[in-house]
Amino acid sequence: MTLPPLTPRMRTILRIAGYAAFYVVALITFAYLTFPYERLKDRIVQEFNSRQTGADALRLELDSMSSYWLGGVEAEGIRLISPPKPASGGTAPAKPSTLAIESAHARVGLFSLLFGGLDLSFGADAFGGEISGFTSGDETKRKIELELDDLDLAEAPLLATLVGLPLSGKLSGNLDLVLPESKVSKADGTVELEIEELAVGDGKAKIRDTIALPRVEAGTLVLKGDASQGQLKLTDFSAKGPDLEIVSDGSIRLRDPVHTSFLSLGLRFRFTERYANKNETTRALFGAKGSSMPGLFDLDPKNKRAKREDGFYAWRITGVLSNPSFTPGGPASPPGR
Repeated sequence: MTLPPLTPRMRTILRIAGYAAFYVVALITFAYLTFPYERLKDRIVQEFNSRQTGADALRLELDSMSSYWLGGVEAEGIRLISPPKPASGGTAPAKPSTLAIESAHARVGLFSLLFGGLDLSFGADAFGGEISGFTSGDETKRKIELELDDLDLAEAPLLATLVGLPLSGKLSGNLDLVLPESKVSKADGTVELEIEELAVGDGKAKIRDTIALPRVEAGTLVLKGDASQGQLKLTDFSAKGPDLEIVSDGSIRLRDPVHTSFLSLGLRFRFTERYANKNETTRALFGAKGSSMPGLFDLDPKNKRAKREDGFYAWRITGVLSNPSFTPGGPASPPGR
């Protein structure tokens, strides 16, 4: 079977289409090879750092930026540096904390742009693990999928700075949300996170610069929640380790921006007998076994009011996410775990 010969008109159309295709490919290739990634890197660093204000302002550093496949960029050597804490008690100020990410990338779906949407895939090699995600949609609705795999908390010192004690453990999980009008305050979806081998403290770092607690092993911490119209309800928040048990319930009213979200949570925790009798420090803090003398921990008026008959300390956590308030009390019922 032979094809009919091309007419002069068809040859002209094919020639024009070929020129157009060559032009588009050449344009994309030229832009791909000559894009000013160094200037983009400097702009991102400058914009981020200029927005940081106050005593806790972070500083961003980037080693390099380059292309990532077609329509994407990749950054390497990302560092978020927090200022050192002020000196107290005549001691030298602590060193700045650095949150380092080996590499991160983001890639725009070019075809989605043609139809007025924005599809973006992203990922990072960070904290000894991997982060990957995808977001799609437009101004009317946006979907976000995020997956975390074996992130080492010990490699994220900024988290330790927030908690006030060193942390260790492996964080994994996923987040799947739909944001109507791209607003977190209207989010629907699920959150599932898990920290395996969670431990707090190292026996050296002091709580409020007063006492250094031995390492606290909390086992596996599970956090699960369902979001509906911006109300995130905790369906499971618990850990039961050899040294510490934790149970929490309640909800979070999500807001824009996220750090203004409002908390309404109940938190209950207790240290196990094993931990309370670990050494002289813990026996003095929580009371020696069989002794009628209360431990130093229970001499604090707030801790005394928070303690329940089952040994749990119950607290209510309210206020905005960036500045929560802790009040002794909480649900009257025992945790049942």
